[in-house]
Amino acid sequence: MRTLYTFLLALSALSADAQRAKFSATEIDLGQLTWHTEAAARIEVKNTGNRPLSITDVTTDCGCTVAEFSTAPIPPGSKGVITATYDAETLGTFSKTVTVFTNASEEPTDIVLTGCVKVQVIDYSKQFPFKVDDILLSTDNIEFDDVNKGDMPQQTLLVLNNGKKNYVPELMHLPPYLTAICQPEVLRPGRIGRITITLDSRRLPNLGVNRASIYVARFPGDKVRKASEIDLSATLLPEFNLTDRQLQQAPMAVVPTSICLEGKVKKNTLKGSLVLENRGAGVLHVSALQVYNPGISVSLSKSTLQPGEKATLKIKLLASSANFKGRRRILMITDDPTNSKITIDVTAK
Repeated sequence: MRTLYTFLLALSALSADAQRAKFSATEIDLGQLTWHTEAAARIEVKNTGNRPLSITDVTTDCGCTVAEFSTAPIPPGSKGVITATYDAETLGTFSKTVTVFTNASEEPTDIVLTGCVKVQVIDYSKQFPFKVDDILLSTDNIEFDDVNKGDMPQQTLLVLNNGKKNYVPELMHLPPYLTAICQPEVLRPGRIGRITITLDSRRLPNLGVNRASIYVARFPGDKVRKASEIDLSATLLPEFNLTDRQLQQAPMAVVPTSICLEGKVKKNTLKGSLVLENRGAGVLHVSALQVYNPGISVSLSKSTLQPGEKATLKIKLLASSANFKGRRRILMITDDPTNSKITIDVTAK
């Protein structure tokens, strides 16, 4: 009995004292390749055991793929490298297998290389600069500016299916004042579609900026995530029906429409100020003061200005908020009938 126990213990120690191979990937997508060019895949092989690991051989399933590999033993905890190069001589999609033999197992490991060879590969990075996995978008920020009550403006979002499967475009979390129609309803790989977004201004809840986040679905039942977010804003303007006499007695809002914040950053913020002046004959009321982007905060010393009176507009910008979608802007809504919507562009040095 003791002899059997000793044998099993020794066997266990032998199996624990071994080399083990962990591959960085077993499926690699080389993407779109131009005809008559080469593409290389780099595979790392880590020795997660406690004895030296050796890559004894690497084979490929056709002459269009060549593999090079580390021949020196790989110490425990270290990595070896396999480089597989595919020569794109045949048009169309491909799937090639690279088989790796090591002293860690009697069974080899297969690495599958996939991709698509085209006569010419088109660079869509300028037309579609925003990426949600295999879905490319023309923008991640949609603005409906200068909307009057009753308007039904539209914006178009272009979508490119850069994947290998059919894609059904869909926007999630649309607010009640938005509708979206996708054409075509199904996008084949490599095809471009358009999502037409219509705004029903009658359903906008507030004057001034109405902001919302909508999301691109990658597949039916997809979850909301930051990477698929599209910022949307709609600016609803006040209505005026004034006589000529009333226009002569109206207020006049005057304020610079841009500011550059510069100087030393204090407590992670840049600060600046502008002066709002009422140069009209009537009392000026500021009914809304809003921002289009997170990271900007504003305050006004007074929202009601008598003729000739001035107010100070203070602006703070979070220095850490470097990545904005769209322009950094402040919106002011007033009862100046000739200048009811005032936008102030904010830049920083």
